[in-house]
Amino acid sequence: MPDSPQQRIGSFTQGELQIASWWVQHRLELRRFGYGFIITICVLSWGYAFTGLLDAYVISYPRESRLMRQMAVNQQLLAELEGDRPEDVSLSEVSVLNSTADRMDLSVEVINPNPQWWGEFTYRFNLSGEETPLRKGYVLPSGKQILSELGYKPQTRGSRSAVISIDSIRWHRVDPMLTNGDYPAYYKNRFQINAESVRYDTSIAYNGKRVGQTNFTLVNSSAYGFWEVELLIRLYRGSTVSSIQTVKAQRVRPGERREMQVLWPDNLTGVTKTEVIPQANIMERSVFLDPNFFEKN
Repeated sequence: MPDSPQQRIGSFTQGELQIASWWVQHRLELRRFGYGFIITICVLSWGYAFTGLLDAYVISYPRESRLMRQMAVNQQLLAELEGDRPEDVSLSEVSVLNSTADRMDLSVEVINPNPQWWGEFTYRFNLSGEETPLRKGYVLPSGKQILSELGYKPQTRGSRSAVISIDSIRWHRVDPMLTNGDYPAYYKNRFQINAESVRYDTSIAYNGKRVGQTNFTLVNSSAYGFWEVELLIRLYRGSTVSSIQTVKAQRVRPGERREMQVLWPDNLTGVTKTEVIPQANIMERSVFLDPNFFEKN
């Protein structure tokens, strides 16, 4: 018989004896290596778990707590800012009155609910599809402003309804340096203009016809003069406004009493009340008379 590729010693081949010999010689090293490998895996596992706990409760938790607190503070600040933003103005219904020569007088009341904001804007009326010219307007803090378009002649005749469009509104926060932190006191101190002895006279003849005339005394009780004050005059029949007109009083001096007469185009009958409303934007320094004006005039 041919020789076997491996010689056999007893029941084992030479290769199996070599493997067994190698195992006997390196068994302790293999055991130590196995223990070391298991210990390394345990150490790595426990180290990873410990590092995660350390990061969660010692490193990341305080930082994340600060972030959460900061987010809460930011949310509170955002809520305060949102709450401090100016609210929209409110509008009354537009009043449409027939005037002479097929003309119409339009007016509306604008109310500002914000005690620390005043607004500038542009506006126009839409009279049954016809737009009036673009005008500039303003409204003071916690104030009411009457906007008007007087003597507008529409292209077509007929009954009319109107709405107002307010565009490009720009809000200004009240400057505490200007008002000393107290706007109501600032307003009360600066704007003390009233109309006294208001009466409506129907016995005035003008250009051969009888017309109505409003007479009153414009009184500036403050220590501040004005370059110009707009006076809006409304005539009432009962509780209804029957006619409206605006005039401008120029260079109103402090402490001045000025007699004024305002003619109406018609002799309106049945007038029960006359209202004179002075208006001036006291948030603009330019409306006040320069003190040097009195030395020159």
